[in-house]
Amino acid sequence: KGCKKVGSYKVTVTLKGKYSGSKTLTFKINPKATKISKVTAAKKSLKLKIAKQTTETTGYEVQYSTSKKFTKSTTKTATVKNSKTTSLTLKKLKAKKTYYLKIRTYKTVGGKKFCSAWSKVTSKKTK
Repeated sequence: KGCKKVGSYKVTVTLKGKYSGSKTLTFKINPKATKISKVTAAKKSLKLKIAKQTTETTGYEVQYSTSKKFTKSTTKTATVKNSKTTSLTLKKLKAKKTYYLKIRTYKTVGGKKFCSAWSKVTSKKTK
């Protein structure tokens, strides 16, 4: 009861009547997801427009890669530490190369980071 905010919570179920015992379970509430609403290509850079999601959100994480599969060697992560920010420019990219992008929200509670699911992948070619 009352567990509606982002975080980790414990629930204890205690049996009554002719049944005995109890079980404690932990569950997490993650923040709402967001999406990339627009991507604009520039010379060796990409400008992203983020759909604002300020409720129960600390910031955003954007992953960008030259691989559709987001392999470890081709993927980088950019962090936006303010949830009120609605744009991000990714610089120092390769010219005339297609980049794949995805975004998620996060909230830090008690030193722990709770993340939403990743958005759908968007792609754009740099100039």
